[in-house]
Amino acid sequence: RHTTKHILIATGSRATLVNIPGKELAITSDEALSLEELPKRAVILGGGYIAVEFASIWKGLGAEVDLFYRKELPLRGFDDEMRTVVASNLEGRGIRLHPGTNLTELSKTADGIKVVTDKGDELIADVVLFATGRAPNSNRLNLEAVGVEVDKIGAIKV
Repeated sequence: RHTTKHILIATGSRATLVNIPGKELAITSDEALSLEELPKRAVILGGGYIAVEFASIWKGLGAEVDLFYRKELPLRGFDDEMRTVVASNLEGRGIRLHPGTNLTELSKTADGIKVVTDKGDELIADVVLFATGRAPNSNRLNLEAVGVEVDKIGAIKV
């Protein structure tokens, strides 16, 4: 038993996968850091800084990159003027942006991973990265039993 005025609970987090058919073919930022070879064709789902960062890195290393995200611009929550400049710079570097677009299915083919969007478009990639957020590692801590409130995804309310 421990007592103190303040307690910090740092659970860490894990990357989340979008629940679509073929999701097991996708990787997260965790696996993206240990790929054995650079993909020639990359599809990234997500509009946050991790998605933008990997799109920039892979494009800078010579990959063809398609970036899909739900909103009109990447980097939701950042200044809108800055978001517009970032989107323009990404396109200027040759990254293909797909705003307002989600992925609906992944499947393995002889040529790679077939990606289907909610707009009916299809493309083939060597790697599909889900950069769609992280979930806290709090589910096995039994925090409710000691009065710690968590939200619907398990994040501690502060």
